[in-house]
Amino acid sequence: MAKFEQSIDIKAPVGTVWSILTNPGQWPLWFPDVQSVSGLPAVQTGATFQWQSSGPGAGTGSVLRAEPEHRLQVVTKMEEHQATHTFEVRQRGGLFGGSGARLHYTLEFKSAGGLIGEVVAGGNPVDQLKVKGAVTKVRDLAQRAAGRR
Repeated sequence: MAKFEQSIDIKAPVGTVWSILTNPGQWPLWFPDVQSVSGLPAVQTGATFQWQSSGPGAGTGSVLRAEPEHRLQVVTKMEEHQATHTFEVRQRGGLFGGSGARLHYTLEFKSAGGLIGEVVAGGNPVDQLKVKGAVTKVRDLAQRAAGRR
């Protein structure tokens, strides 16, 4: 299984970050490869949807887990390619009085080609950049919404 991870600190409340993650109307602004989403009035566990890729093609998806203000897990599928996207949001600083949130994003998918394919996919800079770009875009949207830069 190929796996890409990225964390980022955000100068906005956890609730603000969560509202961006769970607003399907905003997914085209940050969710990798998503140009549009339909059939998803609310992001909740068990919900299904259709999505249009920013490239050629369309796919389906489902919300595996939606734990309010903590974890969102979404599976996207296009043809034979299935990916699991896990977003975790935590209060930054914990007991030491920190403010803001920390977002952690994990993208996982099974790559073609067996073990060699897994090794090649695991070093794929394109997917790593997608993950980094997603958390950066969420950070920017949340900080703008919170009136911070």
